[in-house]
Amino acid sequence: MNIPTLLRRVAVIFERLDLQRDRDDPAAIIAAIERDAEFRGVNLWVLICAVLVASVGLNVNSTAVIIGAMLISPLMGPIIAMGVSLATYDLALLKKSSKNYGVAVLFGIVSSAIYFALSPLKEPQSELLARTSPTLWDVLIAFFGGLAGIIASTSREKKFTVIAGVAIATALMPPLCTVGYGLALQEWRFFFGAFYLLAINTVFISTAAYAVAQLLRFPNRMEGESGRQRVRRIIWAVVITTALPSIYLAWRVVDETITEQRIRRYVQAEFHLPRATVVSYQVEPSGDSTMLKVVLLGEPLDSLRIAERRQHLELYGLKRMRLEILQGGSPAISTENIRTAVLEDIYQKTERKLERLQDSLIALERAMVTYRNDDTLTEQIASELPILFPEIERIALRQVVVRSPSSATVQDTMTVALFEAKHLTASRRKQFEQWLRMRTRREQLRLVALERPLSPR
Repeated sequence: MNIPTLLRRVAVIFERLDLQRDRDDPAAIIAAIERDAEFRGVNLWVLICAVLVASVGLNVNSTAVIIGAMLISPLMGPIIAMGVSLATYDLALLKKSSKNYGVAVLFGIVSSAIYFALSPLKEPQSELLARTSPTLWDVLIAFFGGLAGIIASTSREKKFTVIAGVAIATALMPPLCTVGYGLALQEWRFFFGAFYLLAINTVFISTAAYAVAQLLRFPNRMEGESGRQRVRRIIWAVVITTALPSIYLAWRVVDETITEQRIRRYVQAEFHLPRATVVSYQVEPSGDSTMLKVVLLGEPLDSLRIAERRQHLELYGLKRMRLEILQGGSPAISTENIRTAVLEDIYQKTERKLERLQDSLIALERAMVTYRNDDTLTEQIASELPILFPEIERIALRQVVVRSPSSATVQDTMTVALFEAKHLTASRRKQFEQWLRMRTRREQLRLVALERPLSPR
């Protein structure tokens, strides 16, 4: 491919990605964004209702209800307006959108706090817990979701499905309601964790709106480069300050996941013993290090084999971890712990057996369906043969699995057609085979002629 052709193709790609073609008039876009930033009357009541719906969903752990609340929430409006106002250096719009967003957040927190204070269900569910530990991935979701939202807002034909999807993806309502839950029950871990997630969503949706508005060159409202530079420095400072803790939390999540995988591989490899069984293992902090406690039942390990397993910790990347083995005779193993561990082991083995049985039942059901389909097809073809191929007296169709003698894993599926015929010439046999392939729609088909039984004398 020569260079001019390559450049033309690149130009075509950039033409498809051009946002200017579908862009509405900047003044109309900013006017619509300014209207959506207003929080009074209908918008405020819709927000309160959405907050209460989301609080109920978090309280009863219903994902569908939470998604419904996110769809009806108008909280995206002032956040996008803040980003656009920064991109256009419109301090009046920034003040208005920030004030309205503050009012919305205040009403949302108070509404959810009142609900959770009155609700008889106080136990935090998984949907609530999921909003207390934001990470770098929440930053990426907020930024790319915000990009989709602002790009859809700049179109002449507003993409309301995109905006609704952004509201679900960025999940503004659940952290807001979780802040109310933490305030109502004085659970400050929930309060600050969810508030940080709300801050991440707010900052990075606004940042995405700022980036797109700058890219599309929305008209500036501020004269003088020094003022614009000051605004940009403030934006970068806020973005970096907001992102740094999430990067640290993401690193911790990744580190914990990798450590769990290493521990699992270590226990499976080092404690695969013929006369002893691992009934449980757990990790506990122990001073400056971490302790891996493994509970064994069966033949006890001697000190030499225990020492070997302690040395092998380094091979699995666990050199900072200490190993403690609790064996059958150890006083640290209570009867209740043994009973619980054994029951858990029995439960897991039973669950695995049930899964295998379920897989076998599914395979049998598929085989039965195939068998019935072959019977039905054989019956239909047998009824057509007297007209098309009267030489064929009997026929049977079956799907079979063919394996290679050299490798049991290499297999293929084909349809075998068993038939009896009288006076069937080679040309008619070929015609019959072609027709049968077309009729059954099975290319992998093999004809097998059966010898006709001798007539009794």
